[in-house]
Amino acid sequence: MKLRIHNPTNEITKKNRDYNVFWDDLTIELKKNNEVYENRFFEQAHFDRFNVNFKSLSKQDGLLMLECEYLIENIETGDFLIFSVADDLTHCILDERSNPKLKKVFVSQFIDYKIKHHVDDYFEKYSPWIYFPSFDVDLEQFYQKRKEKNSFVDKLFFRGATAHRPIINHFDRNILEGLNPINTNDYFNELINYSIGLSIAGVGELCYRDVEYMALGIPFIRFEFQSQLIEPLIPGHHYISIPYDNSIPKHNEVFTDRLGEFNHAKIIESKFKEIINDKEYLKFVGENARKYYEKNLSKKSRLENSIKLINEIL
Repeated sequence: MKLRIHNPTNEITKKNRDYNVFWDDLTIELKKNNEVYENRFFEQAHFDRFNVNFKSLSKQDGLLMLECEYLIENIETGDFLIFSVADDLTHCILDERSNPKLKKVFVSQFIDYKIKHHVDDYFEKYSPWIYFPSFDVDLEQFYQKRKEKNSFVDKLFFRGATAHRPIINHFDRNILEGLNPINTNDYFNELINYSIGLSIAGVGELCYRDVEYMALGIPFIRFEFQSQLIEPLIPGHHYISIPYDNSIPKHNEVFTDRLGEFNHAKIIESKFKEIINDKEYLKFVGENARKYYEKNLSKKSRLENSIKLINEIL
């Protein structure tokens, strides 16, 4: 196939997030069996939207893209598809929904009730995809280190930005450890010592640490995901789940656990106390999470699976 890749990138974005590394890897892989042209370099990619235009677009003024979005155009047929890791719905995700040449939009933060509300009769064009770790880190080395450990600290562990996660303020500090961000290597070396990770939404519901927990085989606890991935995460199987509480506040139309209040933190603490001594269950969940990661989210699997999707659609 003759393909054109549209994806804003520069030297800063390449060092920013792991998905930027994936965009490069995906482009290289596509070049092995296709004639590929790149429309990717954009000097302001790390802070501004990239306006792209090509024949198949329905809007005369082009399509605005973020560095977390990747569009593949089949030059011969005019068909195109989009991958997006954006935390919310964007111009790139929504603007071409009625265009018959748009065949599919793969969305990382896929919450069906929100997408349905915005895309009307074009919902069938939208599908869940995958999510990524934060940075291009050798997670395998930390997974192997954790496998060598015979015991773990029986507390909840969380490190990350807390200012936009007020629910964190309501946790008992005798149960929850970590909190403020630290150096990346120090973070993973500390994390692998704990029995359970705490999962709290970031800007989007899915968070980088969720993938990192799975990569390290660490069971994590959270309110049941509203977001869907291309292969469903099974509550109680791939992660320790708590049924979603509709009293949790909403942000941008979506129930958002990071805005939870005292009672929501206590629900998580109660679940933690219920299962912390069930070592077989924790091992079961951690192993299932790791298997999911290996099948869907590792560097190798995410590349192979995405190439397969592209070949099926274009």
